[in-house]
Amino acid sequence: MFKKIAVPIRYIYTHPLTKNSKLSALLRFFNWQITSRLSKNNQQIKWIGNLKLSMHKGMHGATGCIYVGLPEFNDMSFLLHFLDAKSNFIDIGANVGVYSLLAAGTQKSKTIAIEPIPQTFQYLTTNIQLNQLENLVNCYNIGLSDKKGELHFTKDKDTINHVTVVKSENTINVKVDTLDNLLSHTSLSSTLIKLDVEGFEYHVLSGGSNTLNNENVMALIVELNSSSDKYELSDEMVDKQLVAYGFKKYDYNPFTRELKALTQFHHEANTLYIRNSKLSVVKEKLKAAPSFQILNKTI
Repeated sequence: MFKKIAVPIRYIYTHPLTKNSKLSALLRFFNWQITSRLSKNNQQIKWIGNLKLSMHKGMHGATGCIYVGLPEFNDMSFLLHFLDAKSNFIDIGANVGVYSLLAAGTQKSKTIAIEPIPQTFQYLTTNIQLNQLENLVNCYNIGLSDKKGELHFTKDKDTINHVTVVKSENTINVKVDTLDNLLSHTSLSSTLIKLDVEGFEYHVLSGGSNTLNNENVMALIVELNSSSDKYELSDEMVDKQLVAYGFKKYDYNPFTRELKALTQFHHEANTLYIRNSKLSVVKEKLKAAPSFQILNKTI
């Protein structure tokens, strides 16, 4: 049991937003562990500003929002500082929608949320409806690939459900399309894409050449954690794809709002890619964005 809770406690204890409030964060953690076990129903959790999350026991991907405010601190802060009401956000692998809620609910950005697993898609749409964001968020219960068709997905792995070649009782068939087809009638402006598809990133990007050539697509947040190995692909292939489209790797410091160029992508976390030709525009947007108060810290 201790080993099971040691990882989240260490994560909470070292998170940038809990530096001066570790005890409060730990109390939120233990309170959720207790209340989520006592209640069989979904609970509405107040998040950031007026945002609310509908959550239940076992929803591991979103619980960090309770504990530390912004679980993927650098990436979520970049989203808050980059997006505005004139921007577009494309959430590929939206899960229950925390990134989409930040984009549409906080920044009023036009958002497209893509989630292939039907049960998870229901959680996503529940959160969008709970926050009355239907006018800003279009949700699609499909997968993305390099061509239109149908693929097998696991359905019992929470945040790490993924495409699989082996059909079983724990898989479902999901319709897939390409990113270019999905966005063919969408006018993009100051666009940020978040791509988290558990190793299938290469195929998703291969179906998005028109999108990636669009100069209005200024930045991507991409998960590269060796999950692509199971498809006989590699994270290096994804990195080369994006570099070939004119993107470069960066780290973002939310407190100073500075970008630092990287020579290597992050192997166990998300990597931020920014279009070379739009770097100055992105930097200006980051510096000009209003400040946010999150867990008594200003970013």
